[in-house]
Amino acid sequence: MPESISRREYLKHFRSARAWAALDRATNEQMQVTYDPCSLEPNSLNGKQVVVIGSGVGGLTTAFEILDRNDDVKVTVLEARDRTGGRCLSLRTGDTLTEDQNSNLCSHPDETQVVRFERPVGDSEPYLNAGPGRIPSSHKHLLDYLRRFGVPVEVYVMNSGANLVQMSDGPDGNDPVAYRRLEHNTRGWIAQMVFKNAERLLGHCDNQAERVEQLKSLMVTFGDLVPDGKREGEYVAGTSEPGQDDDKDASDRAGFTELPGVRPGEIAPAFQLEQLLASEFWKKTRFYQPVDFLWQPTLFQPVGGMDRVQHAFAQQVAARGGVVHLNSPVTSIDYKNGKFLIEATGKFFEADYCFCNVAIPFLENILAPQLQTVSQTGGFSEPFKQALQAVYKAQKNPDETKRFLARTTKVGWQADRYLWQGKPFQTRTDEAGNSVLTADKSEVGVVPIYGGISWTNHSITQIWYPSEAYHDRKGVLTGAYNFGIDAAEYGRMSVQERLSEARKGAALFGEEFAAGLRHGVAIAWQNMPYIKGGWAQWDNVNDSVRHYNQIVQGTGVNGSNPCFFIVGDQASSLPGWQEGAIASALNAVSRLARPDLLVPYLSVLPDTRLMIEGL
Repeated sequence: MPESISRREYLKHFRSARAWAALDRATNEQMQVTYDPCSLEPNSLNGKQVVVIGSGVGGLTTAFEILDRNDDVKVTVLEARDRTGGRCLSLRTGDTLTEDQNSNLCSHPDETQVVRFERPVGDSEPYLNAGPGRIPSSHKHLLDYLRRFGVPVEVYVMNSGANLVQMSDGPDGNDPVAYRRLEHNTRGWIAQMVFKNAERLLGHCDNQAERVEQLKSLMVTFGDLVPDGKREGEYVAGTSEPGQDDDKDASDRAGFTELPGVRPGEIAPAFQLEQLLASEFWKKTRFYQPVDFLWQPTLFQPVGGMDRVQHAFAQQVAARGGVVHLNSPVTSIDYKNGKFLIEATGKFFEADYCFCNVAIPFLENILAPQLQTVSQTGGFSEPFKQALQAVYKAQKNPDETKRFLARTTKVGWQADRYLWQGKPFQTRTDEAGNSVLTADKSEVGVVPIYGGISWTNHSITQIWYPSEAYHDRKGVLTGAYNFGIDAAEYGRMSVQERLSEARKGAALFGEEFAAGLRHGVAIAWQNMPYIKGGWAQWDNVNDSVRHYNQIVQGTGVNGSNPCFFIVGDQASSLPGWQEGAIASALNAVSRLARPDLLVPYLSVLPDTRLMIEGL
């Protein structure tokens, strides 16, 4: 490859760069076209009837915004499950979880799991966020609602230098390596190469001498290089004698094999650049996900569990007069005499406006043919019908990883926190008869893990450590969170088979760690009734840009102004995120308020894998 290449050539050769470029374009376009949220005039819907189908975050946001601006509007929420929240689900002791037997939209119940987390005296209530588990600081709508509703949030740790990275044929064989060691060894060697080649790299720039010195200075700081002297510009890691601070040039960013205390400690030896490159750690794991815009090293979570989000919305809806009917799956949506006629569990509900917060593929068997049949006069607009049919087709793809609704699974465990936060110090008697305070031999040089994610190329993909109640005796881990082919395979396993596979993945981080995992619970979202997936994959829909742009407009019936809207993260530029569900709700309500204003067309959609899984 030549020394300098064009942006076009760069994007052509690097898939992740193409994905980020697409995200950048989509984000910029969205920023240009998004209206101020919710432009409903006060009481403009008084006397009207609104039905919201589905009580996920998108549906509850819709109901709240309409009720909050109208004193005399009737809002009914129809929820198929026995709880609100959709995928916003936190599991606690005594909760039950029943998947369907498979990922077909219509299936039969499978075995029921019972959550049996223990709660030692003094510990906080344990929970597992089985769905969304974090809130980026850029998700301003969601954070603003939580502030308004009085829901406290705390820091969620996405990344700690003490987290581990494990892979087959890694730089240390199959053994896990501390995140900071991989990160800073890589930075150090790259910085050294740039430092040594600064003149050649900046050979054609103005003020070359000055810029070369500036680049070298940057690399010294960036990679913790030797700043001057005989080894200027070199990356030096590791002391020559254990326990001796005999190399003032050595970088300690990558950590220690013996932690400093009274003695200076022993700096961990560096992995050589050839070892790092041969391991391909950045390909085998999602090592660099914590530096992506959506994630970042620290995010937020509601205190006590992510379902505090949906409970707060549900309470606000009820406080404003909305009615939520649980165990009320909708079986038909028709349109007669200028109103929607919606049937749920044998009861009929009329509505002037219908907001649908169920996954689009379910509508095929719910919407009356007169509303959705392509080329049939009347019903929804023709482009909207075509968009629905395109999504239906994508969901029927024989390759389940290529369907509209994504495969994703999670496994949760409870365990004693010392397995990752370290064992307490012990008092023992040394050879001289002195009573001394010591750490267990297995703890020497080990930095405790407080929050964050460890990565692996095993099918579990990642392990999340709890970011709360650090001094509790026990904690709940996310012991697997995977996607695509791995998730599809997990979804076909029994619960016990998933737990067995997840324990094998945990054993790669230590046999004692794996043996200490208890009270496992597993969820495959593609098997969850009335949900059947983790998020929407618009990139699996033929002509996705055109169809997406029709879905977000909503549609009228028989040429009327828009009165039927699809909400949820599936109708947003943030698939898989609660902020996307909220944005879609605000967009739909705004379209209702101003039907004369179309939602401007997006010419590119974000890469779903980039947005959800990271690259």
